Amino acid sequence: MQTMIQVFSKEPKSLRTQVVNDPQLGKFGLIVSARRKKGRPKGWAKLCMSGSDGVINIEWHAASQMLICRVVTKGGEPHDISGAFIRFLLAQLSEQIASIQIQPQN
Repeated sequence: MQTMIQVFSKEPKSLRTQVVNDPQLGKFGLIVSARRKKGRPKGWAKLCMSGSDGVINIEWHAASQMLICRVVTKGGEPHDISGAFIRFLLAQLSEQIASIQIQPQN
């Protein structure tokens, strides 16, 4: 199952960079498991959560000031990792967020 989370920013600075560099990320049970590799054109990262199925692939789209997040679970439910990520966003970056949209994909 996949869930799409779109986070629209009020500011042009990358929310992806802020997420992966935030020292409080671990407080919410989230871990950066992979980051943008040299030579790849887009900024991306992968978050995981210990004890939960799935990952969140995040990508910053600068032109639209949008953080595009795909929550991917294999057979599991996305609510644990999605909930932790939303809690993190609202606790740490709420002043920079214009809106959050969540759309389940079957």
